[in-house]
Amino acid sequence: MAFLIFGLWRLKQNQVEGTPKVSVVVAARNEEQNLRRCLEALTHQSYPRERLQLIVVDDRSQDGTREILNHYRSKLPELLKTIRIAENETHPSSKKHALTRGIARATGEFIFTTDADCTPPSAWISEMASLFAPEIGIVIGPAPITAKNELWDKLMGLNTLAKEFVAAGAAGWNLGVTCTGRNLAYRKAVFHEVGGFNNIAHSLSGDDDLFLQEVTGATRWRVTYSLNPNTAVPSQAKKNLSSFVTQHRRHASAGQYYTKPIQASYLVFNIANLSLFVFFAFGLFYDDLFPLAMLTFGLKLILDFLALYLIAKNLRKETLLVVFPLWEIFFLLSQIFISPLGFVGKSRWK
Repeated sequence: MAFLIFGLWRLKQNQVEGTPKVSVVVAARNEEQNLRRCLEALTHQSYPRERLQLIVVDDRSQDGTREILNHYRSKLPELLKTIRIAENETHPSSKKHALTRGIARATGEFIFTTDADCTPPSAWISEMASLFAPEIGIVIGPAPITAKNELWDKLMGLNTLAKEFVAAGAAGWNLGVTCTGRNLAYRKAVFHEVGGFNNIAHSLSGDDDLFLQEVTGATRWRVTYSLNPNTAVPSQAKKNLSSFVTQHRRHASAGQYYTKPIQASYLVFNIANLSLFVFFAFGLFYDDLFPLAMLTFGLKLILDFLALYLIAKNLRKETLLVVFPLWEIFFLLSQIFISPLGFVGKSRWK
């Protein structure tokens, strides 16, 4: 934990000037309820329109997604390009296939990705693009949860902030560990340098974290994380535990393809976290263990809270810290009972 906290402190936000050509690629499947909001957000970016290209790939949608895309394309023929995946096109990971098709049509020097149910803020592209110093190949953007007043939303929001902390802290050491595809940007040259998604095609998910690990592990390009809250692309919290389990399981399924050092790091962290809880429980019943148990568990809580506070402060999400005690229990239970599900059975992208 201290390693990641120091990594967050080391994270540099060097900005460069200029407006390079940017292509935003969105993979959409059955998104008629969200697509209009996403397209409105993307077409109202502060970035110069002549330096921007929007590409939406319709992955065999069976709702009104196609009609919405046709409407916007007729209004913005120079800005918006659409691609339709045919019903007979099969691929182990349909989302990575859709993104690959979109990137093949991209004319921009930089590829930005987001999801069709997201609404990036108006400064998203301009602020993210400014972080591409000459040595930077990939920029991770914050992807928080929009938390309402409900306890569940706040719990999901803080859980997401924990992932953001890991992503930012690791990036401070130029380590690619995790990120989310709803807020990611990279050089198109980097995408081609690692062979696109070819080396990770066997995983349903991984168009984000596995790709990130591929870039930082196989190239000399550096990674950074945007701490600018104006680059945050929020998403709605899952409505209930069942939806959370389904999503968490799909994301965890990529873990079996992580590099061995990253797998080992996660394993050591989870074992240590569980051990501290167990030691704390024993300390409540054995007087000889009580002082040491309280000390070690207290230190854990301090480090956990400090980590979450630092990332929350940067992203202006301090109000989520009110559920920190409950989150500690939720996080432990999710690591014990939910994460292992990603290694059994099969998951689907919508």
